[in-house]
Amino acid sequence: MRYLCIALALVAATSLWSQDLPGTVLPGTSTTVTPEANTPPAPGVPVEEAAPEKPKMDPATVQALKNVIKTNVEGMGKRNINFVLSTFHPESPLLESSKDMLTYMFARVQLVYTLQAIEVKKIDGDEAEVEVLQVTQKRSGNAAFRDNRIKLLHTLKQDGQKWKIYTSEALYIEYLKY
Repeated sequence: MRYLCIALALVAATSLWSQDLPGTVLPGTSTTVTPEANTPPAPGVPVEEAAPEKPKMDPATVQALKNVIKTNVEGMGKRNINFVLSTFHPESPLLESSKDMLTYMFARVQLVYTLQAIEVKKIDGDEAEVEVLQVTQKRSGNAAFRDNRIKLLHTLKQDGQKWKIYTSEALYIEYLKY
């Protein structure tokens, strides 16, 4: 929204700059002025935004975070509740509801999980954010389930020396059609 407002302001300003002022033209030649940092660009000049600098992350920590996600998905594929729950932080608000959901789901449907992407977005002390793109497809079972591609944002926290999933948020879900 902010970029839309800025773009509209630039369009309005550009149209004002291109209008002739009333009165007679002054004698002499025009001069070129170098724009300063806060001056809007001249009409027709493309505006380049600098890409935000990605913070440097410890490769071993990044790998440890990715391994937690892979272990979690492996446990889901094996339909092993204890294995899946071992990837959750003991203080996670998702722990009990996840246990109930997994018990219900594993009894009724077998799913295939495919990780398409894992990206560590942020590491801040003992907390990290990991974005995951995952495809989940029904292999068998009597429960209704729609195959989907989901983007999740997992927040992981350290439990002693190990990283564990604390919360998860679905950023978007796309239902697949065959």
